[in-house]
Amino acid sequence: MPTAAEHRASCDAFVAHIHLLCAEPGVRVRLSRGRGRPVEECAPMDRYLSRRTAHRQGRRAYYTVASLIAMAGPQSHTPGVRPDDGPGLLSTEDSLAGHLLIAPAEPQLPPAEPDPAAWFARPNLGATLAAAVRRAGHAAERTESLLHVLTRLSDDQLHRRLPAPITRLLKDGITPDWAVLLHDLVQRTYRRDQVGLRWRDAFYLAAPQPRRT
Repeated sequence: MPTAAEHRASCDAFVAHIHLLCAEPGVRVRLSRGRGRPVEECAPMDRYLSRRTAHRQGRRAYYTVASLIAMAGPQSHTPGVRPDDGPGLLSTEDSLAGHLLIAPAEPQLPPAEPDPAAWFARPNLGATLAAAVRRAGHAAERTESLLHVLTRLSDDQLHRRLPAPITRLLKDGITPDWAVLLHDLVQRTYRRDQVGLRWRDAFYLAAPQPRRT
């Protein structure tokens, strides 16, 4: 049984893997066809996802997020999973014409336990919808109503309903943090109220203050 930190890291790894797959147009098309569908109806996706999802809880969440990333296209990038520069390489102004100097190796320390606060500071669906209100002109009241509907839906209904609002977000230049969405969809199968509260809190903390009437 993975720890909470391991599960969060696995969500980032899964999303990075899907981005690599989506670099191939044919694969991207096959993955996008699963949007809104239960796993049993997504046979074309199995060859790409079965090895990573066959024994995972909340398997449908992985298929849903993979299809949404594929729908977004190859230009979509996820905060937090972009590859960093290779470790141990230093660039200096005094180096010759772009040569890289190898940094001295430092003793390996045990990896620090990731800070859960850093994960939960990343934008969830509620924060993403708030960003759409602030940056893309989405109507605040309608977006708020949409969020309340989404938090009340059953898992099956939510997975079927998500592609429409995500499509609008993407068209308006708002890209969800796919790994956080994946994490929340998996958790939602057994902690729906807790996930819904996180989404609502994030929305109200980030959305513009409503006008007083």
